[in-house]
Amino acid sequence: MNRKGSHAELFYHFVWSTKYRTPMIDDAIESAVNSILYSKAKELQLEIIESNGTSDHLHVLLKARPSIAPADIAKHLKGSSSHFVNHVTLKGDNLRTLYWQDGYGVTSVSPGAVSSVRQYVRKQKEHHNNHTLQEDFERSEGIAEE
Repeated sequence: MNRKGSHAELFYHFVWSTKYRTPMIDDAIESAVNSILYSKAKELQLEIIESNGTSDHLHVLLKARPSIAPADIAKHLKGSSSHFVNHVTLKGDNLRTLYWQDGYGVTSVSPGAVSSVRQYVRKQKEHHNNHTLQEDFERSEGIAEE
C-alpha cells in the first residue's frame, strides 16, 4: 500500500469460535460464511489470503490497510457472517442459529511467515482430526504435558 510515500504490509491471523463451541459449521454454513467474509473484506479493502476452520471455529488470514484496527476487522467479519448465515442461509430453520463467541484471537504475521501460516490455516480440518483447539492452546501455554 503506497500513500504519499508510505508503505505498509499488515497481515493478521484471526481465530474465533462459535458460541459455547457449538459444532454447527457444516458445509452449507461454511460456504455461506466464506462467501460473506470475502464480500465484506472487499468492502473494507482487506485481502483474505486464506479462510478455513472446523465445525466450531474459524481461522482467517488476511492483509489489512493500516487505517483499520484489528478489533474493527473482527467486529465486521464476525457480525456480517453471523447475520448473513442467520437471515439467509438458515432463514426458516428454527433449530439452528449461528452465534460467534464474544472474543477472538489475533496475531500479527510477518510477511515472510505468510506462506507458512496460510498452509496452517489451509490444513485446519486435517489438523483438528487429531487435536482440539483447547489442546493446542494448552500446548502453546505450556499447560499440557507433552
